[in-house]
Amino acid sequence: MRAYRSLVLSVVLLVAGVAVAGCGEAAAPGVVATQAAGEVAGAPTAAVAPAATATAGATAAPAVSVDTRTLVATQLQVPVQFQRGAFARSRELQVVSGFRISVFAADLPGVRTMAVAPNGDLYATLPRRGRIVALPDRDGDGVVDSVETVASGLDCPYGMVFREGGLYVALSGQVVRYAYVPGEWAVGASEVIVDGLPDSGCQPHHYRGLAIDGAGMLYVSLGSTCNVCIERDGRRGGVMQYRPDGTGERQYATGLRNPIGLTFDPATGELWTVVNERDLLGDDIPPDMVTTVQEGANYGWPFCYQGGDGAWVVDSRVPARNPSCAELTAPTVPVQAHSAPLGLAFYDGEQFPAAYRGDLFVGYHGSWNRSRATGYKVVRIRFINGQAQPPLDFARGWLTGPRGPADAWGRPVEPVVGGDGSLYVTDDRTNAIYRISYVG
Repeated sequence: MRAYRSLVLSVVLLVAGVAVAGCGEAAAPGVVATQAAGEVAGAPTAAVAPAATATAGATAAPAVSVDTRTLVATQLQVPVQFQRGAFARSRELQVVSGFRISVFAADLPGVRTMAVAPNGDLYATLPRRGRIVALPDRDGDGVVDSVETVASGLDCPYGMVFREGGLYVALSGQVVRYAYVPGEWAVGASEVIVDGLPDSGCQPHHYRGLAIDGAGMLYVSLGSTCNVCIERDGRRGGVMQYRPDGTGERQYATGLRNPIGLTFDPATGELWTVVNERDLLGDDIPPDMVTTVQEGANYGWPFCYQGGDGAWVVDSRVPARNPSCAELTAPTVPVQAHSAPLGLAFYDGEQFPAAYRGDLFVGYHGSWNRSRATGYKVVRIRFINGQAQPPLDFARGWLTGPRGPADAWGRPVEPVVGGDGSLYVTDDRTNAIYRISYVG
């Protein structure tokens, strides 16, 4: 299924003079552990990337390349025209060695999602401003040339997909289609494809993720109205599926409290999402999710959640309708509770080293009610023999203290692979888009 994936085993080299944090010794200057176990940089935690384990009777895997890169202190490159606000002072992040991070665009209030047009132009949504903008970089210098309004006056635009001459956009209560003409920014009247979604405006949990499969079927994520409750509209807390013409509405998967970004794995055709799980059960349960979305699956919400040992637990705050937590599907990759993953993208470009091809990148928006903040970073999920591995930090440093979001100067949202193969990441706190590129 993943024949083209490079089989990569990430290993953090712990050598003399570079001790694991928490052992009472300092790490080498400028170098930090690749995996930080979800805590603030400098906290007394560190971890070694998981090693591949052999299964009895399994066929030996081909020889794997070893990626020994670690995170290094990296100056954020900010063009002169953006050196104000959050970027008025010098900013340092920790990024995997060999990569450069810069500000591609700024002054984009509340920027959240992105999509790459057939001609390579980057499009972005400003949901609370009701706008979609195009961000051309005609000279290829890694800095936006201009900000062009594509559409305005929209009801919370979020998920976007380019397909067969059209730009599909998920709004609060609809999915619409615009005709796409390369080089012409402003779009004309929209065609309503899906109508009657539970309209919620632009409040938390009410952003609509969108994905379209190879057959043209549409998938829309619908978050809950609450932390934990029984919804009046059963479509909430799950993913809906529609035919290409918008008919045939059906629940594709349920039990997902707040699914946001949606994307397909180009290698397997599987649908993936990221989920913010419920609150007020402590710092570490239940885990947030990065997961495949299986047809007909129930992921637990609101009646059950996964405890610290991975076992299902009944949530006593709602009537017990599944007292044995039976026939539930566990997430593919459970992640640190309260990380708030919002967007995800499979790397299918060629600008990064070959070892990254097929890996999954996820933006963690960061916690708001954990006693010690977590998240506020971009992580990489590798695949070994087709199996997703625990996340590894790829870029972090937006969080500078234990309190979130008070101690965070930036909040990553969604990564996307640009037409040039670089990884672009939105940040709705700095109102900017970063560009991460490989420089060797």
